[in-house]
Amino acid sequence: MPKSSYKPKSMSKDSWRQAAEKSLKGASLDSLTWHTPEGIELQPLYTRDDLQGLEFTDTLPGFEPYI
Repeated sequence: MPKSSYKPKSMSKDSWRQAAEKSLKGASLDSLTWHTPEGIELQPLYTRDDLQGLEFTDTLPGFEPYI
């Protein structure tokens, strides 16, 4: 299978916010945030910056250290 030549455009978080606000036609960006049945808040967009400070990003399931 040939590799795709598609290269997504790089977009800043501010550019994304502006595009989202335009698409929402006056609705708040907060309207895109939702909660799982377990009460976990999910944001409409996550970036690499959201991984900063997380201890478990370099771990694998089933291997030490167990979290």
